[in-house]
Amino acid sequence: MIAPAGPGVSGQELAEQLNQFGNIEILRTRDRRDTTAPPIAVVRIADDAATALRRSAAGSLIIEPDLHLRAASFAGASSVLPTAPMMTAFGPDLKVTIRIVSEAGTPVEQTAVRLIGEQVSVQGLTDNDGRIDLTLQGEQPDTVAAIFVNPRSGFWGLWQHRPHLDADAVNIFTLKPVSLPEALDWGGAAMQVDQIPKQCRGAGIKIALIDSGVATSHKRLTRIDHGIDIRSAEAKSWSKDAIGHGTPCAGLISAAPQTAHGVQGYAPDSELHICKLPSDAYCSDLIVALDYCLQNAIDVACLGFGCERGSALVEQRIAEAKQHGMSLIAAAGNSAGAVLFPACSPNVMAVGAVGQAGSFPEDSPQAAQAAAAIALAGGFFVPPFSCRGPELDLCAPGVAITACQSPDSYAVCDGTSLAAAHVTALAALILADHSDFKSSFAARDLQRVERLFQILKDTAQPIGHPWQTGAGLPNAARALGIWSEQRATVVPLDVGLRQMRSAIRQLDQIQFGASNLMPLELPRGPAKVSSLPLSSGPLAFQADGGGKASIHELKAAMAFAGLAAER
Repeated sequence: MIAPAGPGVSGQELAEQLNQFGNIEILRTRDRRDTTAPPIAVVRIADDAATALRRSAAGSLIIEPDLHLRAASFAGASSVLPTAPMMTAFGPDLKVTIRIVSEAGTPVEQTAVRLIGEQVSVQGLTDNDGRIDLTLQGEQPDTVAAIFVNPRSGFWGLWQHRPHLDADAVNIFTLKPVSLPEALDWGGAAMQVDQIPKQCRGAGIKIALIDSGVATSHKRLTRIDHGIDIRSAEAKSWSKDAIGHGTPCAGLISAAPQTAHGVQGYAPDSELHICKLPSDAYCSDLIVALDYCLQNAIDVACLGFGCERGSALVEQRIAEAKQHGMSLIAAAGNSAGAVLFPACSPNVMAVGAVGQAGSFPEDSPQAAQAAAAIALAGGFFVPPFSCRGPELDLCAPGVAITACQSPDSYAVCDGTSLAAAHVTALAALILADHSDFKSSFAARDLQRVERLFQILKDTAQPIGHPWQTGAGLPNAARALGIWSEQRATVVPLDVGLRQMRSAIRQLDQIQFGASNLMPLELPRGPAKVSSLPLSSGPLAFQADGGGKASIHELKAAMAFAGLAAER
């Protein structure tokens, strides 16, 4: 990506300047809007030619690689056990046939099956009959360490340590069906969403989900009618989600509460906009998505993609969005390493994942996550896949989350993208109903963003070390000014020397492993927040007069009136 370093240059002028240099293939340009953002040209150029262009431009151009973005993919077996190294196989290969079925005996197709041996691992997807043939080179049935089964939707996954496999027969594994929650999923209860008034539904707030698209064919997501496909001009192509990554996040934010039970969005009255990134997304695609957010006055955006290196041009767009009052909340990443960009930016809120013991079957992949996890207070744990470090701002539910899945089903998912969706929904509730955003912080500027971030962080419940959990687990009741019981932190807030050295080493690799196309290392750190004291004023909305108040609403009213809530 190439952009002018100074103002006043149009996209056409930038293209003309680059054409004069030669040896540059201009793929596309993104012209500046009526803001401070410069035009950007996405080009194909050799590294040596880019170095020569930088020298000749004498600081008048920003030149950086258009980095590949990847979805903070839902975690699987690879985050629990390391991939077995490829070794020279001695002895015969182990060939096994595996069939995955439901409790009724029907086949479960398109299910990911992974076998992990002492030397190698192998994985694949089941066919229409629920079958898959796998070959482990140089392994025997008694050297297979584990099997992980991860269905796309409808069932719990399966994990078995030292499974019994028969090379001469079909090995059948049966999956348990997913039961929809009767009330809030464990994540909503952990964040105390059940303690806020039912009128808190995010009305009037615009949310953008920058992800892989959303399946509006899902019966709980049919109301979503705003979006853009970053690469395709096809009408409403953003309303399809072949990857199945954006749909679960969209459900957590705005799934319609059609029945008393099942998956329900935490901010169902918000206006959700979908910014669909392609499977081969780049930083230039993220810039287009951020431009869409700015043009549509988005209040809070949720990002489920990231990369290891930073981008000055993306950071410029993020800073501009912040200046216009848009908050960006991003997944920290599922690579078990340092926090990804742009989550690591001081202008972005980075969210890691936590799980809770007892929220999943003992033979599920989530149980394997818990067995290898860092224990926290209150039965919570940091799963091995969650990225961590000093840039982390918050943690949120991201293990064993029952969510919508494309095209019209439900799945149990893990990942920091789900955690970011939880925090995004809560941010919408705060912007809609907290009195601060009807008065002192009503203007769409950076103070609005930093105040929102401050409320989220200062009212969170600490449950572990900040490098692992940030400021802690968001508390919806406290964030909205409602009294709630705070859990005691019982795990010491310390971190081992080995963990600190590992985190520092990861940061060093990011800083010193960069290409010479990016000579300037971007700042990393937790999100900047307001330094003003939090107010204790009432919620901005008026409660309905005709309905009966819940016990939590009565407690809230008593707290606002200065009365004790113990009785």
